[in-house]
Amino acid sequence: MQRQSWKTIEKVSRIEYEVKKSVFIASCAPVTSGEEATDFLRAVKKEFPDARHHVYAYRVGGETVEQRYSDDGEPQGTGGMPVLEVLKHQELDDVICVVTRYFGGILLGTGGLTRAYSTAAVMGIEAAHPCQMELRELFDVKVDYALAEKLKYMVSKKGYILGDIRYEDKPVLPVSCRKEEKESFLEFINEATSARALVEYIGNRQVRL
Repeated sequence: MQRQSWKTIEKVSRIEYEVKKSVFIASCAPVTSGEEATDFLRAVKKEFPDARHHVYAYRVGGETVEQRYSDDGEPQGTGGMPVLEVLKHQELDDVICVVTRYFGGILLGTGGLTRAYSTAAVMGIEAAHPCQMELRELFDVKVDYALAEKLKYMVSKKGYILGDIRYEDKPVLPVSCRKEEKESFLEFINEATSARALVEYIGNRQVRL
């Protein structure tokens, strides 16, 4: 069964966080597979080849979530698991967080490491803008120019999601609704346009709310 709603992040982010001269660099990215997550991890390692550790955690998938993490040489349980716990606590899917550490010469202890990696991950996720996603039914609604502005207003007022309008021979409004709203949406368009709209079903799309 396809997931209908989930939380992820909006964009790639990067922050720096310093604790007792150790620098923690959190790099976060939205990903849709383990392969994408691995590619992002590889790119971060290539960008910071002289760093001592590249701790990471990721969660991807739908009904069955794939999640992995690594301490990358830090004491067991002090890096990867704390980062993963941040992702789980914020209920995030389709995301990877890599925390790169440059050692500053002062030992932080297991508690200090756990706090530092957790804090860096939280800051990185915040900078990446967590957002809610939904799987929706997408329709292209073509109407006369005289109806376009009125329909645009009515669609938004009704709570449907309107995409970027395309201006072809007539305006085309990409509108999405929830699966259970499909019939009522079509009735709404029919009534709102007095049956003068051309409606084309495009299919399922992931939409950011």
